[in-house]
Amino acid sequence: MSVENNKRVVREFCEQFKTSNADGLIDAMTDDATWWVNGKQHLFPSSGAKTKEEAGRMFRNMLSAYTDGLNMQIVSIIGEGDIVAAETRSHAITKTGKVYENEYALLFTVRDGKIAKVREYTDLLHVLEVFG
Repeated sequence: MSVENNKRVVREFCEQFKTSNADGLIDAMTDDATWWVNGKQHLFPSSGAKTKEEAGRMFRNMLSAYTDGLNMQIVSIIGEGDIVAAETRSHAITKTGKVYENEYALLFTVRDGKIAKVREYTDLLHVLEVFG
C-alpha cells in the first residue's frame, strides 16, 4: 500500500475511538497484531506488550469508562513505507465525571491495510490520576 493509504488506515482507526467502537478497532488489526504501551509494568499494569486479544480487552475496558467515546484528535501524521507516526490528543468524560485529556505519540506499522503493530507513548501518570 502507499504511504497515503497507510495514513488513511491510521486516521480511520483513530476515528473508531470516538464512537467507542471496540469491534472496529479489533477488526482493523491483523491477527498477529501487537500493541505496546510505554512504562514499567509493575507500576502501570497497562504497560508492556499486548496481543490483539489483550488489546481488544484493553479497548473494551477503556471505552466502557467514558460517557461518549474518546475523541482521538490527530495533531500531526507522517509516514514512510509501512510506518505511520501520529501525534494525537484525546478528550473524554468518564462515567464518574472526570475529564480525561492526554497526549500520545503513536507509531503504527500497517500491513495489507490493517494495523499490525502499535507503539504508544503517553502520560501514564495522568491515566493513574483519572482512573486510579
